[in-house]
Amino acid sequence: MIDSKLNCTSFLVEFAKSNVPTNRFGGDHSTRKLNGMLQTSATGGSRKALQFLLTEAPLHYPFCRTTLGKGEFNGRKPLGETEKTSEDLARAMEYDADDNRPDRHVIQPEIPGLVSPLRRTESSTILFGCLFPEHTITSIDVAIANKTFSVLATLLSPGLDTFFQIDQERATNRIHRTLLSFTSCPAVLATQERIVLGQTASGIDKLIATGGVSLRDEKLDFKNRRMETCLQGLLNEIQGQEHFHDAENNSNSATESQSQEHAVFIEDPSGRLNRITFGAITPAPVDDRCRSAPWILIRMAEPSELPQAVELALQDYYLLSQSEAHLARYLTMTGSMTDTVEQLGITRNTAKTHMRRIFEKTGINTQLQLARLVHKLSGYF
Repeated sequence: MIDSKLNCTSFLVEFAKSNVPTNRFGGDHSTRKLNGMLQTSATGGSRKALQFLLTEAPLHYPFCRTTLGKGEFNGRKPLGETEKTSEDLARAMEYDADDNRPDRHVIQPEIPGLVSPLRRTESSTILFGCLFPEHTITSIDVAIANKTFSVLATLLSPGLDTFFQIDQERATNRIHRTLLSFTSCPAVLATQERIVLGQTASGIDKLIATGGVSLRDEKLDFKNRRMETCLQGLLNEIQGQEHFHDAENNSNSATESQSQEHAVFIEDPSGRLNRITFGAITPAPVDDRCRSAPWILIRMAEPSELPQAVELALQDYYLLSQSEAHLARYLTMTGSMTDTVEQLGITRNTAKTHMRRIFEKTGINTQLQLARLVHKLSGYF
Protein backbone atom coordinates (compact mmCIF):
# COMPACT_ATOMS: atom_id res chain seq x y z
CA MET A 1 0.00 0.00 0.00
CA ILE A 2 2.87 2.37 0.83
CA ASP A 3 4.48 1.69 -2.55
CA SER A 4 1.32 2.32 -4.54
CA LYS A 5 0.17 5.40 -2.65
CA LEU A 6 3.51 7.17 -2.49
CA ASN A 7 5.08 5.86 -5.69
CA CYS A 8 8.09 4.57 -3.80
CA THR A 9 9.80 1.29 -2.95
CA SER A 10 9.56 0.39 0.73
CA PHE A 11 11.31 -2.28 2.78
CA LEU A 12 10.63 -3.87 6.16
CA VAL A 13 13.33 -6.37 7.04
CA GLU A 14 14.29 -8.20 10.23
CA PHE A 15 17.94 -9.01 10.91
CA ALA A 16 18.91 -11.67 13.43
CA LYS A 17 21.58 -11.12 16.07
CA SER A 18 24.21 -12.48 13.69
CA ASN A 19 23.27 -9.72 11.18
CA VAL A 20 21.68 -12.35 8.93
CA PRO A 21 18.34 -11.24 7.44
CA THR A 22 15.24 -13.32 8.07
CA ASN A 23 12.19 -13.66 5.83
CA ARG A 24 9.63 -12.77 8.47
CA PHE A 25 8.24 -9.62 6.83
CA GLY A 26 9.31 -8.55 3.37
CA GLY A 27 10.18 -11.94 1.98
CA ASP A 28 13.42 -13.10 0.43
CA HIS A 29 13.29 -10.75 -2.57
CA SER A 30 12.87 -7.57 -0.55
CA THR A 31 15.36 -8.74 2.05
CA ARG A 32 18.15 -9.28 -0.47
CA LYS A 33 17.66 -5.80 -1.88
CA LEU A 34 17.86 -3.90 1.38
CA ASN A 35 20.69 -6.08 2.66
CA GLY A 36 22.68 -5.52 -0.54
CA MET A 37 22.15 -1.76 -0.42
CA LEU A 38 23.32 -1.44 3.19
CA GLN A 39 26.27 -3.78 2.75
CA THR A 40 27.69 -1.43 0.10
CA SER A 41 26.82 1.78 1.94
CA ALA A 42 29.09 3.20 4.59
CA THR A 43 28.87 5.84 7.30
CA GLY A 44 31.23 8.75 7.56
CA GLY A 45 33.83 6.42 9.05
CA SER A 46 34.85 2.91 8.09
CA ARG A 47 31.69 1.28 9.46
CA LYS A 48 29.17 -0.28 7.16
CA ALA A 49 25.74 1.31 7.26
CA LEU A 50 24.16 -2.05 8.10
CA GLN A 51 26.28 -2.54 11.22
CA PHE A 52 25.58 1.03 12.35
CA LEU A 53 21.80 0.68 11.93
CA LEU A 54 21.61 -2.72 13.59
CA THR A 55 23.69 -1.97 16.68
CA GLU A 56 24.24 1.76 17.25
CA ALA A 57 21.69 4.00 15.56
CA PRO A 58 18.85 5.20 17.83
CA LEU A 59 15.38 3.97 16.93
CA HIS A 60 13.87 6.03 14.10
CA TYR A 61 17.27 7.50 13.24
CA PRO A 62 17.03 8.41 9.52
CA PHE A 63 20.11 7.10 7.75
CA CYS A 64 20.23 8.70 4.29
CA ARG A 65 21.45 6.58 1.45
CA THR A 66 22.40 9.50 -0.79
CA THR A 67 22.80 13.25 -0.60
CA LEU A 68 19.29 13.41 0.77
CA GLY A 69 21.34 13.48 3.98
CA LYS A 70 21.94 17.20 3.45
CA GLY A 71 18.55 17.84 5.00
CA GLU A 72 17.88 17.61 8.72
CA PHE A 73 15.42 15.24 10.39
CA ASN A 74 13.93 16.08 13.78
CA GLY A 75 16.84 18.41 14.49
CA ARG A 76 19.45 15.73 13.81
CA LYS A 77 21.60 15.70 10.75
CA PRO A 78 21.85 12.17 9.30
CA LEU A 79 25.22 10.65 8.58
CA GLY A 80 26.72 11.10 5.14
CA GLU A 81 28.23 8.25 3.22
CA THR A 82 31.47 7.58 1.41
CA GLU A 83 31.88 7.87 -2.32
CA LYS A 84 30.78 4.85 -4.32
CA THR A 85 30.71 4.22 -8.02
CA SER A 86 27.48 3.85 -9.92
CA GLU A 87 28.44 0.26 -10.68
CA ASP A 88 28.71 -0.53 -6.96
CA LEU A 89 25.24 0.84 -6.22
CA ALA A 90 23.66 -0.82 -9.23
CA ARG A 91 25.18 -4.17 -8.30
CA ALA A 92 23.91 -3.86 -4.76
CA MET A 93 20.32 -3.23 -5.77
CA GLU A 94 19.81 -5.52 -8.76
CA TYR A 95 17.79 -8.65 -8.09
CA ASP A 96 19.23 -12.10 -8.57
CA ALA A 97 19.28 -13.65 -12.00
CA ASP A 98 17.16 -16.57 -10.78
CA ASP A 99 14.43 -14.21 -9.57
CA ASN A 100 11.97 -13.76 -12.44
CA ARG A 101 9.70 -11.31 -10.66
CA PRO A 102 10.00 -7.87 -12.26
CA ASP A 103 10.46 -4.89 -9.97
CA ARG A 104 7.81 -2.26 -9.79
CA HIS A 105 10.63 0.24 -10.07
CA VAL A 106 13.99 -0.57 -11.58
CA ILE A 107 16.55 0.36 -8.92
CA GLN A 108 19.13 2.72 -10.38
CA PRO A 109 22.21 4.32 -8.81
CA GLU A 110 21.81 7.50 -6.79
CA ILE A 111 18.14 7.01 -5.99
CA PRO A 112 17.39 9.02 -2.81
CA GLY A 113 16.07 7.16 0.21
CA LEU A 114 16.10 6.71 3.98
CA VAL A 115 16.45 3.74 6.35
CA SER A 116 15.72 3.60 10.08
CA PRO A 117 15.73 0.96 12.83
CA LEU A 118 12.16 0.61 14.15
CA ARG A 119 12.57 -2.12 16.77
CA ARG A 120 15.59 -3.66 18.47
CA THR A 121 15.71 -6.61 20.89
CA GLU A 122 18.43 -8.91 22.15
CA SER A 123 17.75 -11.28 19.28
CA SER A 124 16.95 -9.06 16.29
CA THR A 125 16.62 -5.59 14.77
CA ILE A 126 13.93 -4.47 12.31
CA LEU A 127 14.77 -1.87 9.68
CA PHE A 128 12.32 0.18 7.63
CA GLY A 129 13.44 1.83 4.43
CA CYS A 130 11.99 3.92 1.61
CA LEU A 131 13.51 4.63 -1.80
CA PHE A 132 12.02 7.20 -4.17
CA PRO A 133 12.85 5.94 -7.68
CA GLU A 134 10.71 8.59 -9.38
CA HIS A 135 13.10 11.27 -8.13
CA THR A 136 16.72 12.20 -8.41
CA ILE A 137 18.99 13.95 -5.96
CA THR A 138 18.16 17.31 -7.50
CA SER A 139 14.42 16.84 -8.02
CA ILE A 140 13.32 15.50 -4.65
CA ASP A 141 11.84 17.77 -1.99
CA VAL A 142 13.99 16.87 1.01
CA ALA A 143 11.61 18.33 3.60
CA ILE A 144 8.59 16.43 2.25
CA ALA A 145 10.59 13.20 1.95
CA ASN A 146 11.82 13.47 5.52
CA LYS A 147 8.37 14.26 6.89
CA THR A 148 6.73 11.44 4.90
CA PHE A 149 9.30 8.93 6.09
CA SER A 150 8.91 10.09 9.69
CA VAL A 151 5.12 9.63 9.56
CA LEU A 152 5.43 6.15 8.06
CA ALA A 153 7.98 5.04 10.65
CA THR A 154 5.82 6.39 13.48
CA LEU A 155 2.74 4.55 12.21
CA LEU A 156 4.57 1.25 11.72
CA SER A 157 6.00 1.06 15.24
CA PRO A 158 2.75 0.32 17.18
CA GLY A 159 1.78 -2.15 14.48
CA LEU A 160 5.03 -4.03 15.05
CA ASP A 161 4.43 -4.01 18.81
CA THR A 162 1.01 -5.59 18.27
CA PHE A 163 2.42 -8.12 15.83
CA PHE A 164 5.06 -9.32 18.28
CA GLN A 165 2.58 -9.43 21.14
CA ILE A 166 0.33 -11.72 19.08
CA ASP A 167 3.37 -13.70 17.96
CA GLN A 168 4.39 -14.25 21.59
CA GLU A 169 0.88 -15.37 22.52
CA ARG A 170 0.89 -17.76 19.59
CA ALA A 171 4.24 -19.18 20.70
CA THR A 172 2.94 -19.63 24.25
CA ASN A 173 -0.12 -21.46 22.95
CA ARG A 174 2.10 -23.79 20.91
CA ILE A 175 4.08 -24.63 24.03
CA HIS A 176 0.95 -25.34 26.06
CA ARG A 177 -0.55 -27.51 23.31
CA THR A 178 2.65 -29.52 23.12
CA LEU A 179 2.73 -30.15 26.86
CA LEU A 180 -0.93 -31.16 26.89
CA SER A 181 -0.45 -33.49 23.93
CA PHE A 182 2.55 -35.43 25.07
CA THR A 183 2.60 -35.92 28.79
CA SER A 184 0.59 -37.05 31.76
CA CYS A 185 3.54 -36.94 34.18
CA PRO A 186 5.86 -34.18 35.46
CA ALA A 187 7.55 -32.69 32.41
CA VAL A 188 9.57 -29.71 31.20
CA LEU A 189 9.71 -28.38 27.65
CA ALA A 190 12.95 -26.64 26.64
CA THR A 191 14.88 -25.47 23.60
CA GLN A 192 18.01 -27.25 22.44
CA GLU A 193 19.92 -24.47 24.22
CA ARG A 194 18.20 -25.67 27.44
CA ILE A 195 16.05 -22.56 27.86
CA VAL A 196 12.80 -23.53 29.60
CA LEU A 197 9.71 -22.90 27.48
CA GLY A 198 7.10 -24.37 29.79
CA GLN A 199 6.30 -27.08 32.29
CA THR A 200 3.49 -29.15 33.71
CA ALA A 201 2.44 -28.51 37.30
CA SER A 202 5.56 -28.74 39.48
CA GLY A 203 7.55 -30.11 36.54
CA ILE A 204 10.64 -28.01 37.29
CA ASP A 205 10.41 -28.65 41.02
CA LYS A 206 10.21 -32.40 40.51
CA LEU A 207 13.17 -32.36 38.17
CA ILE A 208 15.28 -30.26 40.53
CA ALA A 209 14.30 -32.52 43.44
CA THR A 210 16.23 -35.37 41.83
CA GLY A 211 19.41 -33.46 42.71
CA GLY A 212 20.76 -33.69 39.18
CA VAL A 213 19.44 -30.41 37.75
CA SER A 214 19.46 -26.74 38.67
CA LEU A 215 17.74 -23.74 37.09
CA ARG A 216 19.57 -20.48 36.46
CA ASP A 217 18.00 -17.58 34.52
CA GLU A 218 15.41 -19.94 32.99
CA LYS A 219 18.19 -22.22 31.73
CA LEU A 220 18.60 -25.83 32.84
CA ASP A 221 22.01 -26.89 34.14
CA PHE A 222 22.48 -30.67 34.34
CA LYS A 223 24.84 -31.48 37.20
CA ASN A 224 24.35 -35.23 36.91
CA ARG A 225 26.83 -36.58 34.37
CA ARG A 226 24.56 -39.42 33.25
CA MET A 227 21.69 -37.03 32.56
CA GLU A 228 24.01 -34.70 30.66
CA THR A 229 25.33 -37.58 28.57
CA CYS A 230 21.80 -38.78 27.87
CA LEU A 231 20.68 -35.33 26.69
CA GLN A 232 23.78 -34.85 24.58
CA GLY A 233 23.13 -38.15 22.86
CA LEU A 234 19.69 -36.93 21.82
CA LEU A 235 21.06 -33.56 20.62
CA ASN A 236 23.69 -35.31 18.51
CA GLU A 237 20.97 -37.46 16.96
CA ILE A 238 18.88 -34.39 16.15
CA GLN A 239 21.77 -32.65 14.44
CA GLY A 240 22.40 -35.68 12.26
CA GLN A 241 18.84 -35.89 10.95
CA GLU A 242 16.97 -33.88 8.34
CA HIS A 243 13.45 -35.19 8.82
CA PHE A 244 12.53 -32.37 11.19
CA HIS A 245 11.94 -30.16 8.15
CA ASP A 246 10.02 -32.71 6.11
CA ALA A 247 6.35 -32.67 5.19
CA GLU A 248 5.20 -33.64 8.69
CA ASN A 249 5.90 -30.04 9.72
CA ASN A 250 2.80 -29.06 7.77
CA SER A 251 0.51 -30.60 10.38
CA ASN A 252 -1.43 -28.36 12.74
CA SER A 253 -0.11 -29.93 15.91
CA ALA A 254 3.19 -30.80 17.47
CA THR A 255 4.55 -34.23 16.63
CA GLU A 256 7.12 -36.47 18.26
CA SER A 257 10.16 -36.83 16.07
CA GLN A 258 11.50 -40.10 14.77
CA SER A 259 14.40 -39.87 17.22
CA GLN A 260 14.48 -42.62 19.79
CA GLU A 261 13.65 -41.62 23.33
CA HIS A 262 16.74 -41.44 25.51
CA ALA A 263 16.26 -42.48 29.14
CA VAL A 264 18.30 -42.67 32.32
CA PHE A 265 17.51 -43.81 35.89
CA ILE A 266 18.47 -41.36 38.64
CA GLU A 267 18.31 -41.94 42.38
CA ASP A 268 17.04 -38.89 44.26
CA PRO A 269 18.32 -37.83 47.73
CA SER A 270 15.63 -39.93 49.41
CA GLY A 271 16.88 -43.06 47.65
CA ARG A 272 13.93 -43.40 45.26
CA LEU A 273 14.73 -44.31 41.66
CA ASN A 274 13.32 -41.96 39.01
CA ARG A 275 13.24 -42.52 35.26
CA ILE A 276 14.18 -39.40 33.28
CA THR A 277 13.48 -39.41 29.54
CA PHE A 278 14.61 -36.97 26.86
CA GLY A 279 12.66 -36.80 23.61
CA ALA A 280 12.56 -34.50 20.59
CA ILE A 281 9.32 -32.71 19.74
CA THR A 282 8.69 -31.03 16.40
CA PRO A 283 6.45 -28.02 17.15
CA ALA A 284 3.55 -27.16 14.90
CA PRO A 285 4.66 -24.53 12.34
CA VAL A 286 3.44 -20.96 12.61
CA ASP A 287 3.08 -20.90 8.82
CA ASP A 288 4.61 -22.56 5.77
CA ARG A 289 7.65 -20.25 5.84
CA CYS A 290 8.53 -20.57 9.53
CA ARG A 291 9.71 -24.02 10.56
CA SER A 292 10.93 -24.31 14.10
CA ALA A 293 13.81 -26.36 15.38
CA PRO A 294 12.80 -29.36 17.52
CA TRP A 295 12.15 -28.82 21.22
CA ILE A 296 13.32 -31.12 23.99
CA LEU A 297 10.66 -32.75 26.18
CA ILE A 298 11.99 -33.95 29.52
CA ARG A 299 9.68 -36.32 31.39
CA MET A 300 10.05 -37.87 34.80
CA ALA A 301 8.41 -41.11 35.93
CA GLU A 302 8.27 -41.40 39.71
CA PRO A 303 7.82 -44.65 41.62
CA SER A 304 4.32 -44.92 43.03
CA GLU A 305 2.59 -47.08 45.57
CA LEU A 306 0.86 -49.99 43.88
CA PRO A 307 -2.63 -50.74 45.19
CA GLN A 308 -2.86 -53.84 47.33
CA ALA A 309 -5.79 -54.99 45.22
CA VAL A 310 -3.33 -55.88 42.45
CA GLU A 311 -2.33 -58.91 44.54
CA LEU A 312 -5.91 -60.19 44.33
CA ALA A 313 -5.76 -59.94 40.53
CA LEU A 314 -2.52 -61.93 40.46
CA GLN A 315 -4.06 -64.61 42.68
CA ASP A 316 -7.35 -64.76 40.81
CA TYR A 317 -6.17 -64.71 37.18
CA TYR A 318 -2.65 -66.17 37.39
CA LEU A 319 -3.33 -68.45 40.40
CA LEU A 320 -0.42 -67.06 42.42
CA SER A 321 -0.36 -67.84 46.11
CA GLN A 322 -0.77 -65.01 48.58
CA SER A 323 2.96 -65.04 49.35
CA GLU A 324 3.89 -65.07 45.65
CA ALA A 325 1.53 -62.18 44.84
CA HIS A 326 2.86 -60.29 47.86
CA LEU A 327 6.43 -60.72 46.60
CA ALA A 328 5.53 -59.69 43.04
CA ARG A 329 3.96 -56.43 44.24
CA TYR A 330 6.76 -55.46 46.65
CA LEU A 331 9.52 -56.33 44.20
CA THR A 332 7.89 -54.13 41.58
CA MET A 333 7.72 -51.20 44.01
CA THR A 334 11.28 -51.46 45.32
CA GLY A 335 13.06 -52.76 42.22
CA SER A 336 15.47 -54.53 44.56
CA MET A 337 15.35 -58.14 45.70
CA THR A 338 17.50 -57.28 48.74
CA ASP A 339 15.10 -54.56 49.90
CA THR A 340 12.11 -56.79 49.22
CA VAL A 341 13.27 -59.74 51.30
CA GLU A 342 14.13 -57.38 54.15
CA GLN A 343 10.69 -55.75 54.10
CA LEU A 344 8.85 -59.08 53.83
CA GLY A 345 11.05 -60.81 56.40
CA ILE A 346 11.83 -63.81 54.23
CA THR A 347 15.06 -65.47 53.12
CA ARG A 348 16.59 -65.00 49.67
CA ASN A 349 16.12 -68.72 48.94
CA THR A 350 12.41 -68.42 49.70
CA ALA A 351 12.21 -65.41 47.40
CA LYS A 352 13.96 -67.33 44.61
CA THR A 353 11.46 -70.17 44.99
CA HIS A 354 8.54 -67.73 44.80
CA MET A 355 10.05 -66.08 41.70
CA ARG A 356 10.44 -69.41 39.90
CA ARG A 357 6.77 -70.25 40.50
CA ILE A 358 5.68 -66.73 39.51
CA PHE A 359 7.51 -67.08 36.20
CA GLU A 360 5.95 -70.48 35.56
CA LYS A 361 2.38 -69.34 36.29
CA THR A 362 2.52 -66.00 34.44
CA GLY A 363 4.60 -67.16 31.46
CA ILE A 364 7.15 -64.36 31.83
CA ASN A 365 10.90 -64.70 32.14
CA THR A 366 12.39 -61.55 33.71
CA GLN A 367 11.88 -59.19 36.61
CA LEU A 368 11.29 -56.33 34.15
CA GLN A 369 8.44 -58.23 32.49
CA LEU A 370 6.96 -58.89 35.92
CA ALA A 371 7.08 -55.18 36.78
CA ARG A 372 5.30 -54.34 33.52
CA LEU A 373 2.61 -56.91 34.25
CA VAL A 374 2.02 -55.64 37.80
CA HIS A 375 1.83 -52.01 36.65
CA LYS A 376 -0.60 -52.96 33.89
CA LEU A 377 -2.87 -54.75 36.36
CA SER A 378 -2.69 -51.78 38.77
CA GLY A 379 -4.45 -49.66 36.18
CA TYR A 380 -7.69 -51.47 36.97
CA PHE A 381 -7.78 -50.16 40.53
